[in-house]
Amino acid sequence: MKEKFFIFFLSIFLICPLNVSYALITLSEEEKIGKQILQEISTKVEFVQDMELIAILNMVGNRLVNKGLEFSPFQFKFFLIKDDTFNAFSIPGGYIFINSGIFENIDSEEELAAIIAHEMAHNICRHIARRIEDIKKMQVAITATTLAAILLGKGKFAETVGIASSALAETRLLAYSRADEEEADRIGFQILTKAGYNPWGMVKVMEKLFHQSNLAIELNYRYLLTHPLPQERLDYLINLAQKYETKEILLKNLDQYYFQRISIKAKIISKDPADLVLKYREELNKENNPWIRYSLALALAEERFFKEAINEMELALKELPFKPYFLVDLAEIYFNSGNYYQTLAILENIKIFTNSENIWERFYISKLEYIRARTLLEVSQIYEAYKIFVGLEKNVMLQNDPYFYFHFGKTCSKLNKEAEAHFYFGKYYELKGDYKTAYFHYKKALSFLSKTDTMYNKVKESLERVEMN
Repeated sequence: MKEKFFIFFLSIFLICPLNVSYALITLSEEEKIGKQILQEISTKVEFVQDMELIAILNMVGNRLVNKGLEFSPFQFKFFLIKDDTFNAFSIPGGYIFINSGIFENIDSEEELAAIIAHEMAHNICRHIARRIEDIKKMQVAITATTLAAILLGKGKFAETVGIASSALAETRLLAYSRADEEEADRIGFQILTKAGYNPWGMVKVMEKLFHQSNLAIELNYRYLLTHPLPQERLDYLINLAQKYETKEILLKNLDQYYFQRISIKAKIISKDPADLVLKYREELNKENNPWIRYSLALALAEERFFKEAINEMELALKELPFKPYFLVDLAEIYFNSGNYYQTLAILENIKIFTNSENIWERFYISKLEYIRARTLLEVSQIYEAYKIFVGLEKNVMLQNDPYFYFHFGKTCSKLNKEAEAHFYFGKYYELKGDYKTAYFHYKKALSFLSKTDTMYNKVKESLERVEMN
């Protein structure tokens, strides 16, 4: 009896909001809840720092927002969590979280866009708010800490709130209802196709998940635990895609080598590099494959065996297709090893193909400039680094990358540009969800400025924005 009583109340906790009242929560209240959960998540997970992966996530997400939506009650923001499990989730207020482990299980931008579009649909349809409305009369509240733990669903963080061992909590209670999933499928499909993506991307990723349903827990497919996928859902998506076949698809196929490279980089970031080094060395003994050697080079670099990493990367580049982004990877290894002058030498010899029709191929240009700026900073060419950072600030791909602003702020600090330094440190902490520290830096930046300074209004707006949080 006690066990049933516990499960009943746990089911209420999992679907109930912070400080819930009798009335359906407003959009502003929903945003406030989302910000509280974001702060909790930010203190408990490690976000990916690789600027290309972050830029790709934001490029796909922003395309869905700008091309696929006519209206949204929220300003969507996208976060990439360093975790090798297949999981994605949204929280109130337009915050979308993707685990880096997803890249290991998808083969195209369209599949990534499909997952993001589905999570956006849950948010737009306010499915969490609907659940709140259903149970508001029970007057049961949940803390941001507990909800963050449930969404992440792993490790000691979850254990502290007593839910880690409950398979029931992970499957039945946290899962969206069938009606919620059907609505998210329909709205997500509309967002995806309106943004110009091939609808079969959604079918492909759902087919992969469907075939793994029975092994979801063993394979770390946490996504299936919170997003059940019965045959009826898959059939419905296939039917939608077949009806859409005659319509024009705006986006061209991606560079397959670029996506394969990105998937490998995400895998190296997500998993234990020491284990991967052993795995790739065993595979190389069986097969001399340049992609395996490339993977080994990245894993060695992650383990800080830079000399071996450089050697393996140079061997891999002799057999891989000639693409400039592979040279950027070699330059990054040299940078992380502390060989800054060799880093600059490699970057200087990379030809930039600015006329490429493939947006993804252009990402390496931003990363090249980013590495160059950080390298110049290390060799005390600080003003040259500053000029590159100023140019990169206009790049929309970097606008949601907190680590870009951290290094920009560091550069400004070395030039004694105190107002700018504090402003960019403020941006860093705001994007990380640490509004208190962000407020401190924005306040400090404003203290160095007069009302006639060009930055004054921008800093003041940022200060007022975080003050509300």
